Amino acid sequence: MDLRTEKQLIVNADDYGTNEARNRGILEAAREGIVTTTTIIANAITSDDSLHNLQKQFGACIGIHLNLTMGIPLSDRPKTLTDQSGKFWNKRTVWQKALNGELDLSAVEEEFAAQFNHLLKLGVQPDHVDGNNHIHVFPGIAEVVAGLARSFDVTWVRVPLEPFSRWHEYFWKNSRKKSYLGRLSRRAAEVFRAHGLRFTEKFAGIQFPVVAKLESLRAFVAHLPYGMTELMCHPGYQDPQAGGFSSAQREDELSTLTHQVVLDDIRRFNIRLISYSEIR
Repeated sequence: MDLRTEKQLIVNADDYGTNEARNRGILEAAREGIVTTTTIIANAITSDDSLHNLQKQFGACIGIHLNLTMGIPLSDRPKTLTDQSGKFWNKRTVWQKALNGELDLSAVEEEFAAQFNHLLKLGVQPDHVDGNNHIHVFPGIAEVVAGLARSFDVTWVRVPLEPFSRWHEYFWKNSRKKSYLGRLSRRAAEVFRAHGLRFTEKFAGIQFPVVAKLESLRAFVAHLPYGMTELMCHPGYQDPQAGGFSSAQREDELSTLTHQVVLDDIRRFNIRLISYSEIR
């Protein structure tokens, strides 16, 4: 069907592998809600029940969440990528180093290749790629990601370019983050196109909708444009041992993504839920 006459929505749950509580929530959001695909933090996943349950639920609809900001590298010589303890730098530090050109891009390539190969050894062929904390769209790193994606037979990539559609959005929460990532994404999109990679026409989830709020998610669904849109989300269960990002907000997102009224809205507005594997 012509995309101009159909509303297609990919709902991607980021961060599978973070912890058991997050994994359980992602699986539930797919089983009982509108989540259609997920991306794995490869250096956090092992060949255990979490992987078995992931493949049982998602089949081939699994991507890779390239990571430089959480846990321990998989490569042997991470060089500029870690602190003194051998762990990845935190998000703020990595973002700053990436912008300043302080990350060894050969080390980035080696680490990302190790993450791809780890998933392949576990029997997972990623069908799309994105980045933890959107690191994949930063200068230099985007070129590395584009080359690796093609070499690992991945043709779909996330471009987190969420436009400002109304003037008052500039005063909403996360407006600076959206603007900042938008500038990086415009440049990264040119790199991805040059390598023959594909991405959705529209992206959402940085500022709007606020997935954890039911009325915000419903408003997003009600006004979804024609064409293909990716919605980023982070459902899960709260885990006080896992830090702030595994907070109660994860459960709020899980609640909205599985809410019957949202499922009804998807049908009412003739939205087709899809994954990247269906359009590969």
